[in-house]
Amino acid sequence: MIYLLLSISVSVLTVLFFKVFERFGVNTFQAILANYISCMVLGSLISPEAIILTPFWTEPWFGFAAVLGFFFVTGFYAIGVTAQRLGVSVSMVAAKLSVVVPVVLAVVWHHEVLGWTKVAGIVLSLLAVVLISTKEQVEQIEKREVKWLWMFPAYVFLSSGINDSILNHIQYHFIPPALEGDILTIIFMCAFGWGVLLWLFKRESISIKSVGWGLLFGIPNYLSMFFLVKTLGAFDASYIFPINNTAIVLCSALVSVLLFKEHMSRRNWVGLAVAVVAILLIV
Repeated sequence: MIYLLLSISVSVLTVLFFKVFERFGVNTFQAILANYISCMVLGSLISPEAIILTPFWTEPWFGFAAVLGFFFVTGFYAIGVTAQRLGVSVSMVAAKLSVVVPVVLAVVWHHEVLGWTKVAGIVLSLLAVVLISTKEQVEQIEKREVKWLWMFPAYVFLSSGINDSILNHIQYHFIPPALEGDILTIIFMCAFGWGVLLWLFKRESISIKSVGWGLLFGIPNYLSMFFLVKTLGAFDASYIFPINNTAIVLCSALVSVLLFKEHMSRRNWVGLAVAVVAILLIV
């Protein structure tokens, strides 16, 4: 349980980084790309041997790592576009509602059992995410552009669900004998490679400030994934993901109120209460 608490705490810190990026004019995509460098370095330091110096491409889990790396960087980019054009609340709802994907797949693939209280908790957690996150109003945009823009939150939902599902699958089948740190290092390396290709396509000039913030951002980002994988090794995914996602939204909202003086509507406060009930039911 300590790993779950650590994962939630560090994940909330990553949310605060995105708020800092907005405040200091950091290029979010470049920061995301640079963060994977820190993730690779930190992963190599944690592991007893440098996995990147071994023939990792022959490992049975490498294909999953490559796919996961692609959805890591493209999903992050979609979150950024969604937050900028449709609002942060829309991106958060799309990302956190995706919890239904790994939960359903955990039941189907790994035969995890869902009791009535857990099902009720999952349903309430989805409701809580929506209530807590609906703060911003979408700006007036032409109907044609709205239809096109909603492809991004749809992709956020899809990529987030796929990320959690593949991560759980890797933990379930390949850890051990493989080490969590080794697999995560290769996943982040693949994400960096996909990100470089996307950067070359975008043809952006490098911002030293954005790269610096990204390198710092990579530390909590890596640790949040590391602690999450550790947690999945001890508990069922259908138990962990609803608690993890709901708690992150809950804590992020409270921290935003305390540190950034964000306004919370009555609906948001009701969502916080529902989130607490949902977590209690799942636990």
